[in-house]
Amino acid sequence: MAPNKLRPGVESAVELWKSRDSAKWEEFCNSYEDSRVITQRLLKNSQIKLSHHSFIEDDKWKEDNLPKNIATKKVITLQQLERLMVWKLRRGQFRPTLMGLIKRNSPSCVEEVTSKAIALVEESIENISDAFKVLESLHGVGPATASLILSVILPDQVPFMSDEAMDASIGLPRSYTNSRYVKFQKALSSKADELGNGWNVNLVEKVLYTAAVLRRDEINQ
Repeated sequence: MAPNKLRPGVESAVELWKSRDSAKWEEFCNSYEDSRVITQRLLKNSQIKLSHHSFIEDDKWKEDNLPKNIATKKVITLQQLERLMVWKLRRGQFRPTLMGLIKRNSPSCVEEVTSKAIALVEESIENISDAFKVLESLHGVGPATASLILSVILPDQVPFMSDEAMDASIGLPRSYTNSRYVKFQKALSSKADELGNGWNVNLVEKVLYTAAVLRRDEINQ
């Protein structure tokens, strides 16, 4: 879809973004499980065939298991990176060439690069641009995938660069650049502060995505 046109359903996320009503945000937050089910149901065959795991299984793995593993080992393996890419290609736009690019990376290179990026952001969030540049040395990793990797490590400070959340928070045209990401991160951080206790940038992103998915499902019915 053109970078100057909203994704289907995102008008609902745009409306939510303008709201300061925390109860309205909480309502969509409580519907995140529904958005998981809808995302799984709307997958195309090519997306389903990416893995024997379901999207719901991968999402729970990304939310629960992977962060604990990274916290212990301070590195991401090639296998984990491939599974993250499957998650991304199902939750967002399907770009099949990306998986082939990811598989071109050697296991040792992935571990070396991700270890360096993790060390940078754990030292200071101000190093995020440098961490992005490090991760983008890997085949198939651009700003969006770099944000996905770092969002698992620092969920309170680094949001995933989803189209739905970007379109709602900073508007069009949509572009995937490091400077655009910085603007996006600051916008979501400000919204989290506005919503108050218990909110962080990744929760804001998830709720904006949920609002868009629920609306998209209504349109398709």
